[in-house]
Amino acid sequence: MDRFALFEDVKSNVDAYELFLKDLNAKDAKNWDDIPIMTKENYLLKYDIEKTIRKNGMNKCSLIGASSGFSKTGSVYWLKQSDDEEKYLKAVEESLKELYSIDKKRTLIIVSLAFGMWIGGMQLACAMRSLAAKVDYQLTTALPGLDLKEGAQIVKRFKNSFNQFIWITNASNVGIIYSLLKDDKELLEGKVYFPVVGEYFSESFRQDIALKFGHKSDAVVLWSGYGSADTGDLGMETKETIGLRQFFLKNPALCREFFDTDDAPMIMKRTGGAFVEIINGSIVVTKDQLIPLIRYDTKDSGILLEKKELEGKIPKSLYQSLPDKMICVFGRVSDSVVFYGTNLKIPQIGRFFYSLESLKYSGVFEVEQKKVNGIDTFYFTVYTDTENKDKEDYCKDRLVEFLKSYSREFNAKYDSLTNAANIELINVEIKEISQKQAMKKHKFIKG
Repeated sequence: MDRFALFEDVKSNVDAYELFLKDLNAKDAKNWDDIPIMTKENYLLKYDIEKTIRKNGMNKCSLIGASSGFSKTGSVYWLKQSDDEEKYLKAVEESLKELYSIDKKRTLIIVSLAFGMWIGGMQLACAMRSLAAKVDYQLTTALPGLDLKEGAQIVKRFKNSFNQFIWITNASNVGIIYSLLKDDKELLEGKVYFPVVGEYFSESFRQDIALKFGHKSDAVVLWSGYGSADTGDLGMETKETIGLRQFFLKNPALCREFFDTDDAPMIMKRTGGAFVEIINGSIVVTKDQLIPLIRYDTKDSGILLEKKELEGKIPKSLYQSLPDKMICVFGRVSDSVVFYGTNLKIPQIGRFFYSLESLKYSGVFEVEQKKVNGIDTFYFTVYTDTENKDKEDYCKDRLVEFLKSYSREFNAKYDSLTNAANIELINVEIKEISQKQAMKKHKFIKG
């Protein structure tokens, strides 16, 4: 990809981008690093959407959809052309063949995502219907959307008609699905798999879900790709990249050496068609599409990893199987709780909840900052597989204890701040995970 040629082309043929450069006094940028960073706020929400495509570009537009994010001024809309979806369909089919052998097993694919204008749900639903209609192997689809109860009824009703069930949903919905299927032991014997979208999840969460659904802990039950309505797909997990992440989970010292954390990011094989940079820890994408992007900040935190960096550090058999170029995603740049100036990382907190074995943690928690008498307090809602209201005080005390051991800064300030405020600054509520959680987007899904 000639990124400079794309830059010159977009500058000349996309009215909004020409205005964008003019407004920032960057029309004459000669060096790549001098080209300004594009964001939703300073570009997509600032200029008319019809001006973000090339002249006469609407002639190629086959789909108008929205990204899942919202701003104070409304949704960000995206225009797509048929070529984008054809490439996407082929990539998804190949991945499902490799990981789940859909061409060799009688398969029911259930799509449990938000539909409507959201491109993610809409595109996957259309792709699965198209795929099932075109292939010469036994593939069937059902599209219950976010009615997970209906999805569970479909699986129970047709459990004897299919060899496997591929359930496409958000990662945070998998715990709810388990609660709906857990009484049917036959469905927990290695028949259900979950390609998931939209959220970071930890390797611990993947292993927990595998065991709950009757698979071996290292089976690829949970699988994901990386991309968005904004950029299209940028990376896909493979058996090999998942194997690398599992290796890092078992070798925390090496994980810290590469990623400066005990929690390995999601590791994916790079897909072609985009130029990717890491700027201040954020994934920045340049890609030619109906709405072309030049140095677009995704607001996702990540790094780029090349196979050669791992030589001699991991087993030779694992090294040889890896793709040459990988993208590693930690989640949203904002995935931390800021407690009176102290950054507490979400993955570490979720991992702590998993360590409380008696809690039966579902893998989903939420945290909300509330003002009580003008004082900032932090309310954690922890979702579990069963009712655990009697463990709230225990969970809160252990959480504070953990955060003190995790962060010296937190340890230094928590007791004095609590004494000064004369109220609890951290509170925990435990709820059994239910269908209602599927109706909202979880910000935090960690383990």
